[in-house]
Amino acid sequence: MRHDLSGNWRDHYDARVVSPEGAAALVESGDHIWIPPGHAAPSILEALAARTGDLEDVEIRGLGVPDGGLFSAEAAQSFRYQDQFGNAFSRGPLEARTIDYHPYWLVGAHQSLDAGREEAWPVDNILITVSEPNEAGFVSVGCSVWDSVTTSRRAKRVIAAVNPHTQHTHGETVLHVSEIDAFVPDDRPFAPPPVEYDEATDEAIAHHTNELIEDGDTVQVGIGSHTYGMLQHGLFDGKQELSYFGELTVRGIVPMVEQGVFTGRGSQLHPGKFVATVIGNTPEERAAVYGNHAFELYGTEYLLDPRNIAKNDRIVAINGGLGLDLSGQTAVYTIGPRIYAGLGGHLAFALGAYLSPRGRYVCVLPSTAANGTVSTITPRFEAGQVVSVPREIADTVVTEHGIARLLGKSVRQRAEELISVAHPDHRGELRQAAQRLFYP
Repeated sequence: MRHDLSGNWRDHYDARVVSPEGAAALVESGDHIWIPPGHAAPSILEALAARTGDLEDVEIRGLGVPDGGLFSAEAAQSFRYQDQFGNAFSRGPLEARTIDYHPYWLVGAHQSLDAGREEAWPVDNILITVSEPNEAGFVSVGCSVWDSVTTSRRAKRVIAAVNPHTQHTHGETVLHVSEIDAFVPDDRPFAPPPVEYDEATDEAIAHHTNELIEDGDTVQVGIGSHTYGMLQHGLFDGKQELSYFGELTVRGIVPMVEQGVFTGRGSQLHPGKFVATVIGNTPEERAAVYGNHAFELYGTEYLLDPRNIAKNDRIVAINGGLGLDLSGQTAVYTIGPRIYAGLGGHLAFALGAYLSPRGRYVCVLPSTAANGTVSTITPRFEAGQVVSVPREIADTVVTEHGIARLLGKSVRQRAEELISVAHPDHRGELRQAAQRLFYP
């Protein structure tokens, strides 16, 4: 434990309750701040931003963090924010270059620190959100674990927003109050982001993907507008005895536990459990998870380790992509060099499914973008495009036009498969390109 508990844990807790401004005052020039996804309390961010000009060379790394005043050119004189996942808040500042980007894989994020390397990025402060303590003095990170528990135990200082809307969950979700240095009262409710989807496209993608799932499989579904749409239009229709081992959940999947679609009976690692690092996409879904033994939450260092994913003998990993070239290289989070999203768990589950004895990695995407004017399947990527999944482990691709099976095939065969699921308006130009690229 971090602190001496010779006294009552409540004494430790009460002595360390501070305002957002009091928490911000703990940060010193030259500090590094780590913010796990879903854990940033806006009041603390705003209090930090108010110290612009007072601090120097403070580096902040976070994923999905709201602005809070830290992304402006003015704030950059004190804070060097390094975004880990492009989003509505950060895309503009990233393009304007007022903030930096940290290429980030959720597993092994602190490998250099753990190895004691001189170039390691130290975690001087971590900002997390927790429940109120229980009678034994333990708090829970609730339905959003990520690396909050494991990185808190690496950090020199832990600052926790204590929120009554966050409640206790099962799995590896708890810290003792003795492991926390400051407690900031917070009452912000969970606010699910709005979700939009293309009904006709996602219904067709759901239909094709459903054919790839068998009763008793373990599945993982990445979050996104299209995966949400797929779930609403029958992704799991007619399936039973499924298990779940994933990074997070798509809205609508939690009720399927009560409906008996997900039972976990065939799970090799967690029999009878629904397992992820984030579970629940609405207040109602999270309420169903709190205190419910059917759900277990674990950190990304366990759940996103491809070696653990591969222990699920029949895992079907379903994740959305932005584009592919005709050889199977997959773009996940940039459009050319422009950052749109982040890697998330896509590569981890692609690798894990590839290594699983009977696993399948499925990349789903609509066949076009920009209102149908651009094919998401292209002959070659443009300069600056980040390739997130190499063609060597490309597996199954699904668009609204069908299923392309790439695993074990040559570049000519892959091109044929991908052209067959491209939009009909773009197939002619793709065939001409394939002829130039892969044939004499």
